[in-house]
Amino acid sequence: MNAAAHLRRGWCPGALRPMPTGDGLLARLRVSQGRLSLDQAEAIAQCARRFGNGIIEISSRANLQLRGIRDAELGALQEGIERLGLLDANEASESIRNIVASPIADLDDSAIVDPAPLVAALETRLAGDLALQALPAKFSFVVDGGGALPLGDVDADIRFTALATPDGSLFEVSLAGEDTIVTQCAPRDLAAAASALARAFLCEGINAGPQIRRMRHLVGKIGAAVLFARAKLPIGPPLAGARRRVTPESWLGAHRYGDISCVGAAPALGRVSAEGLTLLARQSRRLGARDIRLTPWRALIVTGLAAEAAQSLVAVLAAADFITDPANRLLAIVACAGSPACANAVRDVRADALVLASTAPSGRGIVVHMSGCAKGCAHSAPAALTFVARIGGYDLVIDGKAGDAPVRQDLSRADIVSLLARQRGATQA
Repeated sequence: MNAAAHLRRGWCPGALRPMPTGDGLLARLRVSQGRLSLDQAEAIAQCARRFGNGIIEISSRANLQLRGIRDAELGALQEGIERLGLLDANEASESIRNIVASPIADLDDSAIVDPAPLVAALETRLAGDLALQALPAKFSFVVDGGGALPLGDVDADIRFTALATPDGSLFEVSLAGEDTIVTQCAPRDLAAAASALARAFLCEGINAGPQIRRMRHLVGKIGAAVLFARAKLPIGPPLAGARRRVTPESWLGAHRYGDISCVGAAPALGRVSAEGLTLLARQSRRLGARDIRLTPWRALIVTGLAAEAAQSLVAVLAAADFITDPANRLLAIVACAGSPACANAVRDVRADALVLASTAPSGRGIVVHMSGCAKGCAHSAPAALTFVARIGGYDLVIDGKAGDAPVRQDLSRADIVSLLARQRGATQA
């Protein structure tokens, strides 16, 4: 493949269309259903080391990103990924296969639906329908099977939330920007409903104007009811209630589901080295694990362990600097690649984030967002405290996004440490 023909900036990267960054090409692997065999995980680590700089990131969409890929090695990387069964047939199919599903619903007796076969059917529908390949590259789907690890904190253009009813399982279907106007569908109809709503977005979006790139924008302009009508899906009363969200206690460390145990571990700030992923895969294999699941919380879950083996793996991973303790304050911080890895960033925000972690306020979910520029790539949602890097220091945004107006400017790292310490003290008071 001629890599140069595909190296353009400004889109969501893939393995077929990587994106140039400050440290080389960024290749994103969209892993089907977020499930990797142990052999696949180890092979990906080898690819990251052989063809790139050995840095692997877990994204908030449960994807893997290989950094520092050399242009001359791109073809060889793609061949390696294809041998693992992880390469899409073409760029258009790859760019729209953005589906986040419940990571362990097949193991969790409290889950309502195992989304794996439904996601597979949706992926087939997306790949086979040429009209849907016109969807924007960031257009996404969430398939929440319920249970111990719900996906209420994961944004999506089209959301499917599993419900248990007296007549059996069904999915409530909602659109970004609207939670009260919904429809329902049977699990077997999920792919068809997703396709119909995606087509409705494309049809109505053309009429609404070229600036409409996400479902939230279109819903805000014409309303969800118009889109459900266009998709020929009847509006029904909302049944799911408030979105259920997880806490780190739910997935970090060892947890038991029926007769098996799983181990959740997070690399610091979502970044693991090739050596770290190799260690995780090999130690998991040694202890009899089944596979590895990617999660939208920038973490991994190793499944299929005996209880004693799970505790052993927790100890091994903690010693290798994986986060296994839900009280770790790094879980409250999200940071982008920063400088020099990203050409748009003006500071090494990751290094600053690691220093600031000890003073970060505790909280459920992301509290502090460290962004290398105003784009805010690492965290698209508002955060309690967002620090945006500038040449002279950091700007502070309260309860907002990186592109919002700051309340303070030109903060030094020492200023931020002091501010976080005060914030932490106020929280504990």
